[in-house]
Amino acid sequence: MKEDAIVRFHQERNAPDWMKKITDKELEQLGAIGYKVEQLAMYFNVPKAEFMYYYSLADSPIRYYYERGKLVQQAKEGFNMADAAASGDNATQAQRFDKLRRAVKFQNEVNEIFFGDVQV
Repeated sequence: MKEDAIVRFHQERNAPDWMKKITDKELEQLGAIGYKVEQLAMYFNVPKAEFMYYYSLADSPIRYYYERGKLVQQAKEGFNMADAAASGDNATQAQRFDKLRRAVKFQNEVNEIFFGDVQV
């Protein structure tokens, strides 16, 4: 998705004007911090039901950038843990890294069982 994906989505869907105020960078940062989707509606000061509707659409840029922010943050943390674990100097980081890998593996397996070929 391009940087203007939210604005383009707004225009194509004749979506509410509040959508034009949301930026991809802001959504990614909020996702990285770990806020729940419902909290995003409050943060952007928009009706929760309306926000959740546009978030839940299959091609929603709101969902894309929110999920991308979570993924990028988790990957950055994983890189740091992997480096620390590889050096052998930090046993705690090695344990955290193993825990992260197990969590990612578990989530991928759950998605495969429940969603199969469906992109989620």
